[in-house]
Amino acid sequence: MAIFWVTSIIIAAYFFAVFFVLRLVVPFMGFKQYLPPTDLPPEIKQVIAELENKSHDRMSYLQAVYGLVLDKTLHQWKHTRLKAAMHFPRAWVKDLAEIWQTQDFIYCTAINYLIFVMLVNSKYFSAKGGSASGGKARDVRVRHVFVNFFIHQYLQVNIAGRWIEVDPAGTGIRGKPMGSHLVWFG
Repeated sequence: MAIFWVTSIIIAAYFFAVFFVLRLVVPFMGFKQYLPPTDLPPEIKQVIAELENKSHDRMSYLQAVYGLVLDKTLHQWKHTRLKAAMHFPRAWVKDLAEIWQTQDFIYCTAINYLIFVMLVNSKYFSAKGGSASGGKARDVRVRHVFVNFFIHQYLQVNIAGRWIEVDPAGTGIRGKPMGSHLVWFG
């Protein structure tokens, strides 16, 4: 019986650390939704303008941002499950210019924050909701899920009242299209 209680306490402590403590200390992982930055790096502003010019509506802009960020995730940041387990200090990268330019691994939290920034600083989406989203809710919301015995983050983006799942660091690196998120043992 003592083994049961010790095991239960260890499991409870682990879940408390992963789903509560980490969300308090890791940038972009908290319990609140993201806030837009006050100052964008010029290279991100330029890419937002270029993608806006190539897009004709919210969905085409979201697909363009997703494609760009997925390419950076796969080729620039070389995001993999193994690296996620081995590069824990990289979870504290929070400078947008560094996220954009780094050739080193970054976590799903920073990847998702970049997507959020590119969306809400465009003409198509808003951090507060608005006419495009019916004024009812934010256009982008952050979600967390249990994956591979750890916490994983993905985004949901409002397109015409439907929430599209955006997960380049989860399902994207596994070759699945936008519209799904990683769960359990991906």
